[in-house]
Amino acid sequence: MSPQSGSRLRQFISDLFGIDPATIANVKERGKDIRLACIIGLLVSTSFAVFNLTVGFVALGLIEGAAALLLLPAAYFLSHSERMLSAETLVMLSAIIINAALFHFGGVDSTGIYWILSLPFITFFVTGQRRGWLWAFGFLVLLLFIPSAAGISQTQEVHFFFGMLFYMVLAASFNMLRVRFEEKLARQVKEKTAVATAYLEQLQFLAKHDELTGLPNREGILDLLDDEIKRQAEDSEALVVIYIKLIRIIELINIVGTEQGAVLFAQIVANLKNAVQRSGKAGRLGRDEFVFFFSCKDLDLEASGWLASTLGAGFECLLGNQTVNIEYVAGACIHGDEAEAEVLLRKAEQAMLTAKEAHYDFFIYNADNDREFISHHLLFSKLRKALQQNQLEMYYQPQVDLHTGRLTGAEALARWTDPTEGPIPPLFFIPVAEQSGLIFPLTRWVIATAIAQCAQWRNAGLDLGIAINLSARNLADADLLAYLENMATDFCVPPEKITMELTEGVFLDISQKSANVIRHMHEKGFRISIDDYGTGYSSLSYIKGLPVTELKIDQCFIKGIMESHSDALIVQSTIDMALQLDLEVVAEGVEEASIVSQLRDFGCRVGQGYYFGRPMSAVAFDLWAQQDACAAKAQA
Repeated sequence: MSPQSGSRLRQFISDLFGIDPATIANVKERGKDIRLACIIGLLVSTSFAVFNLTVGFVALGLIEGAAALLLLPAAYFLSHSERMLSAETLVMLSAIIINAALFHFGGVDSTGIYWILSLPFITFFVTGQRRGWLWAFGFLVLLLFIPSAAGISQTQEVHFFFGMLFYMVLAASFNMLRVRFEEKLARQVKEKTAVATAYLEQLQFLAKHDELTGLPNREGILDLLDDEIKRQAEDSEALVVIYIKLIRIIELINIVGTEQGAVLFAQIVANLKNAVQRSGKAGRLGRDEFVFFFSCKDLDLEASGWLASTLGAGFECLLGNQTVNIEYVAGACIHGDEAEAEVLLRKAEQAMLTAKEAHYDFFIYNADNDREFISHHLLFSKLRKALQQNQLEMYYQPQVDLHTGRLTGAEALARWTDPTEGPIPPLFFIPVAEQSGLIFPLTRWVIATAIAQCAQWRNAGLDLGIAINLSARNLADADLLAYLENMATDFCVPPEKITMELTEGVFLDISQKSANVIRHMHEKGFRISIDDYGTGYSSLSYIKGLPVTELKIDQCFIKGIMESHSDALIVQSTIDMALQLDLEVVAEGVEEASIVSQLRDFGCRVGQGYYFGRPMSAVAFDLWAQQDACAAKAQA
């Protein structure tokens, strides 16, 4: 026999006879078994007691009923406490009394022989594996006297004895298998419950924590912030909330990979925890957004370099042998008496967005900032509605030949009059459109409206061009050029009569994709103009590298050419350079006749400004253009 087989045999014998204390059922399990036996025994015994009383076996019926009614209910109630021995003894006594009565009144040849076979099963079920053997052997010894008293032969007595012994083993084996099954079932339930509990704990953790860093997420940080605010009610310290957005961290992770990205975030988290130390908490609110708050006294948040000294100018992290500095932009909010956690977090985020928009590293929230922020977002909703309800109107500012005084074209300028607030300047709503997806439908409306108006001028005999402004974001629109071509074709306007104006800022760090869009526009015949030329990003590189058709000198230089020698030199040199490069020059902000004369002397051909005309509606411009055309004919 192999050691493994021997071990299994020893275990089987131990389980069968209840040798191992671990196989003894606990109080709770034994109590359930006793109560079940009491219920079954009470139903069966009382039923047969009633039956025996009705068929004439009065004594037998009374004994059965008395044993069942007096002993089994008492055993049932005792099984709820730890007095299990008393409960099981009462059950076994009732079984002995009833079976003895059956033997006495019926004998072995009658019903007694059938019911006594249930005793081993009742014994092990009620008393358990170890004491079940003691009760079973006690019954077996008692039964040695009953057959001889009942007058059966010695051979029958031997068969009866070994038959009962077989039922004892069978009952013990059955009860052992039952216990094993219950133990297995309980073990599986426990294991499944442990797994489910672990999952539940994990879900509860993830509900308020970030999976990658283990830091509290938005829900978790709000709870912690609430607790800190309540504590601050009894403290004089200031509570500061800092909202941080990491710059280009996502691009960096895409380069180094997910594994190194996790290492990077671990170091960032360590830096944040070191910054707050024991007086605050840190959390992660998004892929590249973090927050931390802390309590302090006499902290000057506006002191130069405060945040940089706390976090470092950039998070210094090690990737392999290289040091990587993670730049950030941050906003801060100081706790007010009326503030709630959600409000504090929102204001800190708002300050961060303001810092990002203004190209600051750090910004502290204030009430004026709150009003501007709300106004900005309300304007976004209003502008969307204005585009949907066609509330915008196109105005046109004349462009005039400085040598002949004749009209050459116009710049299309969007104007918006809100039904409740009145006129809203482009200085307000154009940035809102550029910072959102509204710039795309707005630009398409401008293109369609301006080209349609240009077609009307041409149909009326006016050979005028139209200038349309584009933003940097428009160049990312893959369908822009196709839409522009379709509009020009639909309205029969030659592309050379359409000038697309882009500010100098568009050409700063221009992408290859945007440069290709500009080249394709030029190839299709559209004119390309650099608007606001000279305002800070002037460079000959993009004039050389891109198909520019026109330079539009910014009005800040034009207005000062009569008083400022430097402005005059800048304008004259720009015009000379443009003429040498065969570029058209348009001067913006022309407001005086002397400026017209000076620009003409410099060689500038086209001017635009209040001297010639302010931006006007399509109807007013048509009238103005018709008068100009009539004057031109009269001169001819």
